Amino acid sequence: MAVKNNDILFLLVGIVLAGLAALALSSPDAIIGLYGVAGLLGIVMVLAIIIKPNLGANILIVAIFTNISAQLTDHGYPAVVKPLVAIVFGAIMVRNYYAGQLPTDRKKTAAIETFILMYFAVITMSYLVAADKNRAIDAVFDMGKDIIIIYTILFALREWRTWKQAIWVIILTTAALSMLGVYQVATGDHAQDFFGLSTVQAEGVLETTDATSARISGPVHDPNMWAQIIVPVMALVIFQIMHEPRVKLKFLGAGILAALLIVLLNTYSRGGYLAFMVVGFLTFFVFEKRIHPLVAVAGLGLLILLIPFLPADYRSRFESLSFLSGGSSGVYQDSSLQGRSSVMLSGLTMFAYNPLLGVGASNFMNNYQKYNQIVGLEFKYGEREAHSLYTQILAETGILGGVSFIGVIASLLSGLAKTVKSIQNLPAFKAHVHWIVSLQVAILGYLVAATFLHDAFIRYFWILAALALTAIQLIDEQLNSMDRSKFREDSL
Repeated sequence: MAVKNNDILFLLVGIVLAGLAALALSSPDAIIGLYGVAGLLGIVMVLAIIIKPNLGANILIVAIFTNISAQLTDHGYPAVVKPLVAIVFGAIMVRNYYAGQLPTDRKKTAAIETFILMYFAVITMSYLVAADKNRAIDAVFDMGKDIIIIYTILFALREWRTWKQAIWVIILTTAALSMLGVYQVATGDHAQDFFGLSTVQAEGVLETTDATSARISGPVHDPNMWAQIIVPVMALVIFQIMHEPRVKLKFLGAGILAALLIVLLNTYSRGGYLAFMVVGFLTFFVFEKRIHPLVAVAGLGLLILLIPFLPADYRSRFESLSFLSGGSSGVYQDSSLQGRSSVMLSGLTMFAYNPLLGVGASNFMNNYQKYNQIVGLEFKYGEREAHSLYTQILAETGILGGVSFIGVIASLLSGLAKTVKSIQNLPAFKAHVHWIVSLQVAILGYLVAATFLHDAFIRYFWILAALALTAIQLIDEQLNSMDRSKFREDSL
């Protein structure tokens, strides 16, 4: 009897599994046994992803949103995301070899993919001008890993049903992490960090006192970054509440939104607050248009009246958003915002002195002091982050990086808008529209918050970009399939 190629593959996999199981069970060395179990689980995961590719995308999403690698390394264990990316991508390539998993016609996503690859090329070229080559090469490898994640998601989610499941994986993962934060807020037990999945930073939020407040920082250990991650998820949840026909899921969405809002408030992130306001405006006045202007004005007036009754910490953060305030909590009296202004101006000075390729990827911090002296607004020594994604990109990768990244954003949002336009009048696709629009708003929410934050956790943006790419591709394939079916019917 002839042995098929796939029979040989599974025979080899079976032998490896048996060997790893024997190693894990028989070795007296606990470390060797641990690696044996890890290898065993890895092989099982590969087989599961080969059978069900969307599982690989969901595993990556959970791993990234929980920031599990950081939690493991903080506790002395090896990081898992990079090997996990390799495992999932490899499994999907094997799946494609046997079942043809990859999309073939990607005309609708070509512009987006081109700009992403251009941005990667610019980051790579910026290595040539970087003072700190190690930081630059780390940035190149990180961006390469993010691109592999993007294509892994694009290749793994080949049905609209699995795409929606991935959105729900993001929502439920973030909700679970937020519930840990709600527990910390409700009980005051800030020492319990749940293996690093919900950390709390004690930082000052009032300019008039040295007192500190507990800022929920989630799994990323930074309250401002955690707010930036939560806001896009809130956009996804809001659209699900409005359009979900099942009452139970509406209530589930409302509960999730409440948990996310509590955690957002307790990050004390002004950038997060502003991004959430923009999400609300875009949702109800641009995309949905469900609220009468008079109702909106009344609601805004009520919110303003309620601000004096908020706890002092919240009130101070909201009041500091006022660009016209002349009081002690206004923007111009806020030392942290003054410091950020100095950082941003230093970044723009880096760009002015190095307009083509910038100072090199991930080289903002080690160049800060040099250009800060030119600006002369702040006299602090040492390294500082950019505190603005856009300033950082210009400073580190110059006009080439800025143009390519803006190209990514513009092509993403344009592609999603064109996709919505192509299906909004088709009854068969009516249920798809709000999913895509919610992703548009989520991306915009992230980008608004990015005005005040650097790229430390930009992988969350690339996850949203990957889902946008996938949605555009899937809708295009479905429309082409309908056109072919119609053509066959007309021919008959």
